[in-house]
Amino acid sequence: MIKTDVIIIGGGATGCGIARDLALRGIPHYLIEKNDFAAGATGACHGLLHSGGRYVVNDPDAASECICENRILRKIAQKCVEQTGGLFVRLPGDSKLFRDRFLKSCEEVGIPAEVISPTRALDLVPTLNPVLEEAIKVPDCSIDPFRLCMLNAVSSRNTGGGILIHHKVIDIIKEKNRCVGVKIQDQFSSQIKEIRARLIINASGAWGDIVARMGGSFVPMTLSKGSLVISNHRLTNLVINRLRPPSDGDIIVPNEAVCLAGTTSIPVSDPDTIDVDPAEVDIIASEVESMIPAFGTTRLIRAYPGVRPLLKAETDDSRAISRGFRIIDHKNGMFSILGGKLTTYRLMAEKMTDAIIAEFGLKTPCTTAEVPLEGQEELSGYPLSKRLKNLDDIICECELVTRKDVERIINNIGTKYIGDIQHRTRLGMGPCQGGFCTYRALGIMQEMGRLTPSESMEVLTAFLQRRFKGIRPALWGDQLREEQLVEYIYLGLLSMEQKT
Repeated sequence: MIKTDVIIIGGGATGCGIARDLALRGIPHYLIEKNDFAAGATGACHGLLHSGGRYVVNDPDAASECICENRILRKIAQKCVEQTGGLFVRLPGDSKLFRDRFLKSCEEVGIPAEVISPTRALDLVPTLNPVLEEAIKVPDCSIDPFRLCMLNAVSSRNTGGGILIHHKVIDIIKEKNRCVGVKIQDQFSSQIKEIRARLIINASGAWGDIVARMGGSFVPMTLSKGSLVISNHRLTNLVINRLRPPSDGDIIVPNEAVCLAGTTSIPVSDPDTIDVDPAEVDIIASEVESMIPAFGTTRLIRAYPGVRPLLKAETDDSRAISRGFRIIDHKNGMFSILGGKLTTYRLMAEKMTDAIIAEFGLKTPCTTAEVPLEGQEELSGYPLSKRLKNLDDIICECELVTRKDVERIINNIGTKYIGDIQHRTRLGMGPCQGGFCTYRALGIMQEMGRLTPSESMEVLTAFLQRRFKGIRPALWGDQLREEQLVEYIYLGLLSMEQKT
């Protein structure tokens, strides 16, 4: 049995942020995540570091939090953030009244907003629709959510904190009506472990109510599915938003060599059974094409859904629900933290850790807004310019991932999951979506003694099925032809057969 002071359930941005804050304040802790880091809403977001502009008209409090945290993260997480800047573009038919409200609200909240002419907007982003009537420049940025989580975890590990990914909470231990620990199952070995703590923090996002009920409580949540699509190359170097009330398909975000476009908003009840409807891809592609016409002829390589863990509200329109957050003390040894945005994860972690510190009768201040994230140089290997320096023994041609990169990840975290390598190197994130590199990476795992031949086949089959779920809604044109080639490689040359 392991003993500590705080158990954090959930390895998304909020959970990892809490672990870092506890580490910097000297509080022993363990973070438990059933999959890899950023497996929920964090990893299924736009990768957008909001300026607050998207919420400024209808949710000024959330917008104010966003612009404050935007400034902080640009300072402490420089290697995670690409300071692209952003434009809100107004097309013919878009309301001038909304534009005026937008500018007034930005001024009130403190979001820098500069009105620029169509000519200047087209100079900044030549792919924009030339019929745009004006644009407003804001400090939106692109951010890497996977790297952000891992960097927050570095601070925890460096101070002796426990980080257990691929461990699922199967029970919350209660004594005298108080939550005093958790039973967890190692997803690799199926071994059951027990951890005891003074407090348990439920930072499990869309699974928040499920975890709370394990501890004898509940949390009021509204779950909203949002789907996004990925283009096979970068169509803009700035974040582009439509200057209108938030709706489907009104954002496109540059990320590494691709763009992420979305999103939709559909109520759901179960975060574990969500898929992208092809109709959502059509809607997103059509709406984004109105801002960037080239998007209509661009190859889409993947679509993926995420679930927003929103605060409960008396409305059927999830876009009208505040993006603020809430901390609930269940008065039984468990706290839950709900809502929020990736952009405000650090603030959420600070407020949650303040509550923990108060519960322990301490007064240690938060320093996460001043202290840069540790390990940024070691985890800053993504930019193509850096990867182009070493082209020896390439495993993934799309993302220029080398055998050395793959071996380093396997040695560092001892993984059996191809997704863990993907999140840390971008292996399989290019146009072939893992078709030509997955079996190579698994071969390396097998050579290094991490997997048996039968285990590698199981892992490969599961990975390909999971990737196909994302490819299927965008399966036409060149992407369809490529998928047919991948299918022939695996079913024809490698004699894999789908299990029925």
